[in-house]
Amino acid sequence: MNAGTIWQPAQRRLQVSTPRLSGSVVLAAALAIFLTTIWTMRDWAALSVLHLPGNDDMMRLAEIRDWLNGQGFNDLMQYRLGPPGGAPMHWSRLADMGPALLVTLLTPLLGRHGAEVAMSVSYPGILFFFYLLLIARLGERLGGKQARTPALLLGALAYPTIGLFIPGRLDHHDLQIVLTLVLVDMFVGPASLKSGIIGGIAAALSLAVGLEVAPEVVAVLVVLGIAWLWGSADQDRQAVGFGAALGGVTLVLLAFMRPHVWPEQWCDGFTPSSTRATLALAAAWLLLGFSGRYVTTLRSRIVAAGAIGAGAVVAAALLSPVCLEGPYGSLNPFLQRVWMANVGEALPLTSPKEPFGWKIEFGGLSIAGFVAALLLWWRGGMTDLRWKLFTVFLGLSVVALLLQMRVSYILGGLSVLPFAVALGRDSAGNLGKRLLLWAAGAGMVYYALSGFVDRAMAPKVVAGRAAEQACTAPGPFQKLAQMPKGTVMAPITLGSYLIGATQMHAVAAGYHRNNIGNLAMYQFFLARPERAQQLARRWHIDYVALCPGDFTAPGLQGDYRGSLAARLEGEEAPPDWLIPVDTGGSLHFYRIRHDQRLSKLAASH
Repeated sequence: MNAGTIWQPAQRRLQVSTPRLSGSVVLAAALAIFLTTIWTMRDWAALSVLHLPGNDDMMRLAEIRDWLNGQGFNDLMQYRLGPPGGAPMHWSRLADMGPALLVTLLTPLLGRHGAEVAMSVSYPGILFFFYLLLIARLGERLGGKQARTPALLLGALAYPTIGLFIPGRLDHHDLQIVLTLVLVDMFVGPASLKSGIIGGIAAALSLAVGLEVAPEVVAVLVVLGIAWLWGSADQDRQAVGFGAALGGVTLVLLAFMRPHVWPEQWCDGFTPSSTRATLALAAAWLLLGFSGRYVTTLRSRIVAAGAIGAGAVVAAALLSPVCLEGPYGSLNPFLQRVWMANVGEALPLTSPKEPFGWKIEFGGLSIAGFVAALLLWWRGGMTDLRWKLFTVFLGLSVVALLLQMRVSYILGGLSVLPFAVALGRDSAGNLGKRLLLWAAGAGMVYYALSGFVDRAMAPKVVAGRAAEQACTAPGPFQKLAQMPKGTVMAPITLGSYLIGATQMHAVAAGYHRNNIGNLAMYQFFLARPERAQQLARRWHIDYVALCPGDFTAPGLQGDYRGSLAARLEGEEAPPDWLIPVDTGGSLHFYRIRHDQRLSKLAASH
């Protein structure tokens, strides 16, 4: 059986329509501007003082400032985090470039603070526009022009994905969402050398920004491999283009963007291990593409793909053994148990540590989208190759979601497409059915339902979330920013806000490479008050901060009794070496009473 013969009917169907998005550009721009404006008005009190939505957004702001203030392009150390000398970050300058460019361009017009505020609003909005445009393009690829507008409108409601585009979201997930949609467009559109090159560039940049996108990249590669089995010369050229671009861009990044601190023991971003694995993958795709001219039957292609794929896996395992341990393989075992094992976005969707509403919030749309895709395949007549590939992609991504919640950040937006296709096919159908499709494909419905469920079934969890948000409100940190600079011993949840909103040095923050500082923080708060005072002197600590409930995570109960944290969170007065500072909020903040000067480390930055 000739593979080229098998492919031709499907190939003709794939080339029936090329997306024309002129109308979608206007609608996407209008939606992006409208929603960004609404979100900005809602959050203006915090945005206006650059108090951003999450820990990573605050740290990204600090990283951008450091770079614009003279820190080296390849120097990714955060010098106000961890032990003396700082802590290495696993991030990439790729995600800093857009925000830094906007701040640079806007500063002469608005001043530095105004430029940072404008950037914090406009940068996520710009990425949101491109996300909406790509969703519309994918909708038309899969369901024709009648699916384009439903895809765009549902994409604008696709929580949790849209939560990564609200003003202030400077974290790298929004950039990765856009790049992943470019990657998906590669296999739902016609195969060509050009599409392979574009997809390879997107994959290389995504992996360099952060390895959180790896599950989606793997899912794309699986469906590309399936398509290649039944492929033609166009599919071979696409494989060559993908491999060449993936390897070429990775080598360029290696030459120009290699960080000064490039640890061998981590596989958590752009590191030696991950780079070797990526280059091995690129070589495999090149070999697969070039071999296509010699293997033209389905059977021979299966054998070739199996041999090349197995060789790539073995090569990656031998060249990058630390990647087999995952991104946190070198994390201290104690930190693994009491911290990382309780980080929500790293938990499986089925984790008993989170309430049922949380599962609806982050898994509802993705699972519903996969089910809808299956129904369209089996009962709705959507049987062409690209729909089958897209459904397989959704299925693989749902499996990854069950293993790690953060997959929903990208998967949610893509999961609206089956509903958009169904709406496009049934444009004049039963009103009740169409309303049901709109509701089932709107991610905000699952978000609203999750809140109702958690308030009814897990009120303590809801109260805990509210208390955590109150403790990181803007007011207290504005007061702290006026205090003399110093080193703060605070839980992981506060570190990024201390660094991003003040000039303080934080010993701990939610970054796994900061093994030394994060472990020292737990040793300090879980020690008895007398021992904690000794540790404060050793670390030259000037201030202590914590929020109510910071040390109630599973795994800490045995260490908590009799500790400094228990005393500060209880009704007893703090030890006499801690002087309370009124922050005007629920944040507990103390100045250490001793004769030492403020930390030389913090004062020097």
